This record gives sequence, structure tokens and C-alpha cells, in this order.
Amino acid sequence: MVFRPKSDFLNIMISRGFISDCTDYEGLDHLLKSQICPGYIGFDATAKSLHVGSLMQIMMLRWLQKTGGKPITLMGGGTTKVGDPSFRADERPLLSDSQIEENISGIKGIFSNYLNFGEKDSDALMVN
Repeated sequence: MVFRPKSDFLNIMISRGFISDCTDYEGLDHLLKSQICPGYIGFDATAKSLHVGSLMQIMMLRWLQKTGGKPITLMGGGTTKVGDPSFRADERPLLSDSQIEENISGIKGIFSNYLNFGEKDSDALMVN
């Protein structure tokens, strides 16, 4: 039997190829239909803009918001400052707090092209 989602978000994600498999389609679909569901994706603030490779994740958050969910952009200010294990020979340059805040501001400007930030239940939230 082919699963046919009732929630707009899951229907869009499957039809556009964002999701190819899930352990509990029915449970996820029920949750998406019964309440405002949050979803988050984390980004490092190593630059004032994002790589095109982030577009798929941003579009997933956009569709979540357009279908009534609450997108959360989690900015890794701490990870940006200390770095994460990349196993490269050279280290990531250390950024100051003001550089990180400037980068986060630039990235929020990019997100604002796709997401609505504000105080409503389904408005996007940026957390650092």
C-alpha cells in the first residue's frame, strides 16, 4: 500500500523529493495535522552569508512555515567560536564575538528572504 499523507507539509516534502523514507509516516503525519510542529536546522556563523548547499534546508524550513509549522534557525555561535572537529591540517580562524554577531545578522538577512520572523505562533525564531 502506498502512503498518502493528509498533512500539507509531509505531502509537499514527499512529492518534491525531500523525504524518501520514514520510520513512522502515519505518526509523523498525525502530529503535523494535530499541532503546530517546530523544526530546526543548525548553521555556523563563519561568514556573513551561506553556501548554496544550505538552500535545501532553508527551503524545508520555508515549507514548514508555509504549512503552519514553526521554523527555528539555530545559529551555532559557540561552535563558530571554538570550531568543530574537521580533521584538517589547518585550524579555522578564531572569530571575535562582534564578527560572529555581524555574520549572524547577515545570515538572518538571507533567511528573511524565505522566512517570516516575528511573534506569531508560526513565525520563525532564530536562536544562538
